[in-house]
Amino acid sequence: MGRIAIDELRCKGCGCCIVSCPKDLIEVSHELNDRGYEYVVFNGSPEDCSGCTMCAVSCPDQGIEVWNKRGKQTFVNTAGLTEAMTHYCPGCTHGVVHRITAEVLEELGLLGRTVGIAPVGCSVLAYEYFNFDMFEASHGRAPAVATGAKRARPDLIVFTYQGDGDLASIGGNEILHAANRGEKITVVFLNNAIYGMTGGQMAPTTLPGQLTSTSPVGRNVAETGYPIRMAELLAVLETPAYIARGSAHTPKHALKTKKMIKKAFEYQRDGVCFSFVEVLSTCPTNWGLSPNESSDWLEEAMMPCFPLGVIKEPDAGGREQS
Repeated sequence: MGRIAIDELRCKGCGCCIVSCPKDLIEVSHELNDRGYEYVVFNGSPEDCSGCTMCAVSCPDQGIEVWNKRGKQTFVNTAGLTEAMTHYCPGCTHGVVHRITAEVLEELGLLGRTVGIAPVGCSVLAYEYFNFDMFEASHGRAPAVATGAKRARPDLIVFTYQGDGDLASIGGNEILHAANRGEKITVVFLNNAIYGMTGGQMAPTTLPGQLTSTSPVGRNVAETGYPIRMAELLAVLETPAYIARGSAHTPKHALKTKKMIKKAFEYQRDGVCFSFVEVLSTCPTNWGLSPNESSDWLEEAMMPCFPLGVIKEPDAGGREQS
């Protein structure tokens, strides 16, 4: 038996929890909350719910709490996030990655000495959502700001939170050299294969044939080249690093990605190496798809191009594993 509490004001009606519930116990209310969104409601009894927490794991807006049959609260909002409601579009998985990043820092006991760097992009307001010190960096320059913070205060846990338009395009040189220098920082890199904030333009990660506002008939690789696989690109550097790629489009993938992010921060905490976790993310608005359709497209189109898994990892002494 489990119990679910849904905050109807935080809900944007994306329906991710509906898809994630193995017992079909959540439905759209067809009523509007004070923010103008149709919110979801629990349509079962406590005896029906197993307390699996999949609905809460998939919620991008921290709008669901779950208790298990023993009465213990098994999924709550982390102290690493503020109470602010995010500006992200319904179904955008930025909120999921915010939460699992904050959870990791809390679980590792690092919140009190963490500094995050928010650059330009959809995550430009991340300082409103993370409950620790944040810098705002110019477009693409987050690794440079992170380098300065970490070198000035090596005791701090410093990470950047960047999108593909920011990191892989204007920030490509910054991330390449930060990784090559082996800066002891952590990079959380969201790849949704498009420019999200500025109107859905083609990004360095846009797939061949993918429609965007600047490639209305699809990306033509003969003219614009192929999508850049940032994780693989950084992995060829000789400098030791931890480099992995996960996804946030389902609860199962989000939990696996959380383990990758946790490992990345552990490597920084222990002073081992540069760490980089790429996370495949959805952009329902600019993809022109529903949140559920976006998850399907990510799995069918993006994952073959950007395969998931740990790509590079150092041994305990900081040397690259062969």
